[in-house]
Amino acid sequence: MNIFSRYRRFFGSSNCFARRSINSSLIFSFILGHLSLSVLVFAEDPATEAPAAETEIAPSAAAPPDLSTYKLEVGDSFVVTVDGYPEYSKERLPVPVQQDGYISYPLIGLIKVAGLTVSELEAQMQSAFSKHLPTARVFVTLMRPKRTILVFGAVEPRARGNLHLFEIGQVYLLQALASAGINYELADLTDISIWRDGKLFQRVDYLNLINAGGPDIPLKDHDTIFVPSVFQQRPVRVIGAVVAPGAYPITEPQVPATQALRLAGGSRADFADLHKSEIITSEKRVLVDLTTEDADAVLGPGDTLYVPLAEAKISVTGAVEKPGQYVITEPVLLGQAIAIAGGFNEERANPKKCLLTRADGTEEELNFDQVHSDVYLNPSDQLRVRERTRLDWRVITFATSFVNLLVTVLIRYR
Repeated sequence: MNIFSRYRRFFGSSNCFARRSINSSLIFSFILGHLSLSVLVFAEDPATEAPAAETEIAPSAAAPPDLSTYKLEVGDSFVVTVDGYPEYSKERLPVPVQQDGYISYPLIGLIKVAGLTVSELEAQMQSAFSKHLPTARVFVTLMRPKRTILVFGAVEPRARGNLHLFEIGQVYLLQALASAGINYELADLTDISIWRDGKLFQRVDYLNLINAGGPDIPLKDHDTIFVPSVFQQRPVRVIGAVVAPGAYPITEPQVPATQALRLAGGSRADFADLHKSEIITSEKRVLVDLTTEDADAVLGPGDTLYVPLAEAKISVTGAVEKPGQYVITEPVLLGQAIAIAGGFNEERANPKKCLLTRADGTEEELNFDQVHSDVYLNPSDQLRVRERTRLDWRVITFATSFVNLLVTVLIRYR
């Protein structure tokens, strides 16, 4: 066998072996690829399901409010980027809108920004910068507007007080009230007030607003909302001859006048003329006899019950400078009664012999020096200051002379 025959045999077997190796390699690669694909699919299946399961467990965050149409207000802030001119950029230093609605910015000066949208402000700043830096490009980014609203009164207490911070462009009244949580058992929903810049801005009937379906009322930063309580908004006043005059809260639409009198501790005995009491409203005065159970005599919120003083008098007579009757509005001490009558008559008065006759007819002998600061006189009492015993020397002289004359005559004619 020559060399060529051996060569063909060798390469022929080699080609056969190569063909078999190639076929085996292809089959092995196909199987390996199939297994690898299966493993990858098996490994990726849970990963593709995990986000779906996670989405169901943790809901996605709400999208931020659209601020493209939001108009800047006092208290807002934004950052400015001037492309190519870092010295005029304030990316890390927000620019606040001042109280007058303006901002002051380097190179371009004052710009009124209150009432502008972000795009409008960006266009104005771009125009202003172009006059000095033609190639400058201005970008304005609004910081998320925050509104601080104070809601107090008949609302749910909060651990950190009644300040409410809203991260939104515009806050409305119903939104603020919902956030505060109205105490419906105490709140007077008919007279909610909105205060702005220290002044009353608007009064709102919450029930009418809800029933009418709006329009809701937009609020501004640092507005204050007061939700009054029914106990604070419905007082009645009781004045005059009562034990404790003053204002008293009521929880009903109306209360009887006799109940209002009891709230004030009742009338002052002997000083109140209950027959001539009055209920005073914003429109009229109504005469009321509080000694009778008059069901029609009632007071509403803001009304006043007036109990007039009766004509209470005391009588001071005897050895005083100005004896007579005197009107009093409260019980007076014995010493005050003497002072009202001008004081003692120094020539005639015997302070140790004062007779006090009470309205019921009982009598008391009093020593003024001992009880002048302890004994009170009430209406219809009578005080009499007795006179002291005095010697009239003229009478004594006359009597002595008469006796001497009589004795002389008797002796002579005896």
